[in-house]
Amino acid sequence: MVLSVTTLQSPFKPAASASVAPFPLLRGRDRAVDLSLALLVAFAGLLARLHAIGDKPFWLDEVTTLRRSSLNAHDLITDSLSFHHLPLYFLISRWFIPLGTDEASLRLPAALFGALSCALLFGATRLVGGRRAALAASLLMALSPFQVQYGQEARSYTLVISFIIAALWALMALARDPARAALPFRNPAAARLPWLAYTLATIGALDTLSVALFWPLAALTVLGLMAARHPRLRPGLLRNTSITHLAICAAYLPFVVAMHQLTHGDMGSGLDWVPPLTPHRIWTTLQAVYLLRTTSLIRFHTFPVGLPWLGLLTALLAFWGLWRATRPGMDQRRPAFAATVALVSLPLGLLLTSLVSSVWMPRYLAWSGPIFYLFAGLGFAFLPRPAGRAALALLPALCLINLWPYYRAETKPLWDKAALTLRENLSPEALLVTDDPGAIDMMNVRLRRLGEPIPASVWTSNTDRALQHLRDGFPVWAVHGRIGQADHTPLAAFNSMTSPLGEPCWSSNVGIDIVIEAFAPEGGACPAPDDL
Repeated sequence: MVLSVTTLQSPFKPAASASVAPFPLLRGRDRAVDLSLALLVAFAGLLARLHAIGDKPFWLDEVTTLRRSSLNAHDLITDSLSFHHLPLYFLISRWFIPLGTDEASLRLPAALFGALSCALLFGATRLVGGRRAALAASLLMALSPFQVQYGQEARSYTLVISFIIAALWALMALARDPARAALPFRNPAAARLPWLAYTLATIGALDTLSVALFWPLAALTVLGLMAARHPRLRPGLLRNTSITHLAICAAYLPFVVAMHQLTHGDMGSGLDWVPPLTPHRIWTTLQAVYLLRTTSLIRFHTFPVGLPWLGLLTALLAFWGLWRATRPGMDQRRPAFAATVALVSLPLGLLLTSLVSSVWMPRYLAWSGPIFYLFAGLGFAFLPRPAGRAALALLPALCLINLWPYYRAETKPLWDKAALTLRENLSPEALLVTDDPGAIDMMNVRLRRLGEPIPASVWTSNTDRALQHLRDGFPVWAVHGRIGQADHTPLAAFNSMTSPLGEPCWSSNVGIDIVIEAFAPEGGACPAPDDL
């Protein structure tokens, strides 16, 4: 069902004197057109996320999803909470395990939720700025490299994005008509559907990902300001806000209590891997989330895109749309203000929290990206009609050109290729040395499918054992690479670790994150063939 506002025919329309009911159902052709456009954009977003969805290998977090989703429901929930994760996404992912455990199958839920978020953003933007704005915003969402990337990531980010867009849509509807928002729920004229949608979507977001906590804080700010601005409606608004948030707390707090017990009160340790905040990391994140760039999943690094200027143009349109929509006298002012609070609250909250403990990661800002595109869509709508129509007609092609390099970018470590290289060249008498057992786990994800995992007997993290192996006349291989964001042993430290083995007779990079080296015993041949 697509819910929208019949009275928003032009983004330039001033505020009407009469109250406009939130979430009215469109009749006839308008409803059919909106539904068709929302589904069309969602389909485009799904195609973008399904294309090459299985080409890039799993990385550490996705392997966690693979392992956890294979558990029974009780163990899944316990394991999630023990590692500071909310369980909802993993419970959903568990339904897809019968389809397969390869990369494409495990990432399918994220792709589906990513496509759904495009349709939801169409509806939310349509409520504020009309059809042209909705189409522009949802197209940006559908073809954003960052959003496509997380639509091909077997993790919970697209699910929480969908929940929060739905909750924002409801909140903007409430802000649009405070009078109905303040009516008792038993009153037939009350805004029951927006309140219900807001409550259920917020519960879903909180039970999916902890970073969603910034969403109800933003929403409570908006609802509090609504109550302060309308003294006569204040009792009703505060009553309804209290009822809905009691329901939200009742559905969320049990997970918090369980997490506190299972982590033995050490709930904050789940973010000790996040790198410290720096200007470079701030800028890289902003580029990825808002400026249509592709970023590495394990490093603060952006890759080239097809049209580097498209992100800047999108930002200019977003600021233009925000400024115009929040001006006095505009029909969009109240819901646009609600979206503004939601947009600002997440990056600001993460920055302030990072002053105590760093939580600044691109994926934690992911749900604010669609709100940014909402304002960019308003920017399109506020362009003069001929220019706006031309820009909207060009937008899909420009976004596709900008997106295409993402599919070739090495956004995840190539542990599958490293595994095959060692499988083909690791002789029975060789020993493999690594600084991180996780490297073996990552390679075995691929090798187990071939029935040839690396056994514990042929690898070690003990350099003395590797040195003795060389002295006994047997070859040694070494592998080093990034597994997740926390790179516990930098390459220089790894080289220092393997320095007692001497100079490698062969060394090669596997992509940009992995190094494989071969060491020959004294007087022996290099174990790496010349054509490797």
